[in-house]
Amino acid sequence: MIDVNALRKQAVNKYPGIVESRLRGENPFPLFLRFPHISTTTTREEILRDMAVLSAESKAVRGDNGISIETRSINTAQHGKNSFPEKIYFASESDYLGYIGKTNELQNILLAWNILTSAFPGLRDWAILNWKELRTGDNIYWENTCRVLEYFRTTPFPGKYIRELPIEVPTKFIEENSRLLEKLIGVVAPDSIDTTGETPAERLGLKTADTLIECRLLDDSIQPEWKFRQFTVTLRDLEHFGQTGIETVLITENRTNFLTLPMLHSTLALQGQGYAVARLKKVAFLTRCRLIYWGDLDAHGFEILATLRRYFSHTESIMMNRATVEKFPAYYTSGAIVRNTPEIFLPYLHDDEATLFQELSRNNQRLEQERLPHAFSTAMLRERIGVLKTMS
Repeated sequence: MIDVNALRKQAVNKYPGIVESRLRGENPFPLFLRFPHISTTTTREEILRDMAVLSAESKAVRGDNGISIETRSINTAQHGKNSFPEKIYFASESDYLGYIGKTNELQNILLAWNILTSAFPGLRDWAILNWKELRTGDNIYWENTCRVLEYFRTTPFPGKYIRELPIEVPTKFIEENSRLLEKLIGVVAPDSIDTTGETPAERLGLKTADTLIECRLLDDSIQPEWKFRQFTVTLRDLEHFGQTGIETVLITENRTNFLTLPMLHSTLALQGQGYAVARLKKVAFLTRCRLIYWGDLDAHGFEILATLRRYFSHTESIMMNRATVEKFPAYYTSGAIVRNTPEIFLPYLHDDEATLFQELSRNNQRLEQERLPHAFSTAMLRERIGVLKTMS
C-alpha cells in the first residue's frame, strides 16, 4: 500500500542533501523516491487505489510541482495486461521545490551564497555546512554583512562602541545580528576573535556598557572620608578597592540579606546576581583577598559557588553546610531543577559540599538563605569574619 504521507516525508527529508549538493555545484536531479511496488496479485481495488494515490501526486495532475512516473506494461494472470509504476522521481529542481514548498527559501539561500562567497571565497565550506543560516535576508542584508566582515578582517579588535564603527551599515544591524556576524568573522578572520570574551561584543573587541556591581562597605574605617556605604560601581572601578585595605569580600545572592548585613571587620559586600558572579573573574584583587560566598542551600546555590571557585579557588562558603540544613528542617521548600550535567560542577566543590549538592538535587530540596533567621546569620558572619569593636 502506498502512503502519500510517507512519500511527502521522504521528499522533505531529502531537502538538506539537495541544498548542499546545489551549493557544491552538483545536479541531484532526477531525484528518485522509494515506494512499495504494487503487487500484481493484489485485488483490483487495491491496485486502483495505489495508482490513484501516485497520480494525485504527479506532475501531470499538480502542474509544475509534482513527481514524474515511469510505468511498465505487465501481463497479470488475474487482471490481464496493465501499466504498473516502476520509478517515481522529481525530474527537475523546480518540480521538487514546488512540491515541498521550498522554492523561495532556496532562492534566498542561493542569493546569500553568491554574495558571501563572491566576497569571501573562504566561506564556501562553512556555508555548505551552515546553509540554514542563509535562509533569510535580502541582498542589502548580505551586502551589509560583507561590509562588516571586511571591516573586522582589516581592523581586528577596534576598541570602539558599535556606534563608532566606520562602516556604512545601521548600528542596529550589527547589534541584532551579532551572533551570525561573530560566526562569519571566526571563519573569515579567526585572529579577530577573542575566545575568552563572554559576549559577542567582547569577543570582537568592541566597547560595551560597563557591568555594574552593587556594593556595601561594612567597615567605615576602610575609607573614612567616604560619605556612602552603599553604591554601585563598574567592574573596572571595583578593582580600585584592592588599594583600600579590604581584607574580606562577602558575596551574597539574596538582596534583602545583602541590605541587612551587619558591620564586619574590613569587609566589602557584593550582590552576586546568580550565575553572573562569573563576571567577577576580571577583578584581579579578588585573588588577593579573602573571598566568602553565601548562597541558597540548593542545586543552583552550589552551582554558583562552583562557578565562582572556577576562577577563585580560595573561595569559602558560609551557611552552606549540613549543619545549617539540619538546624532548620522546617524551612525546606521544593528545590530548583539541577542542570543536565551537574557533574561539571563537582570538581570545584569540597567533598562535603559535593555530597550535599547531590543530595539536595536528588531530593528536590532547597533552603533559601533569606529563610534563615537574621540573628542566626548575623552571628555566623560575625564569628567567621570578625565583629567590629565599634558598631555604627
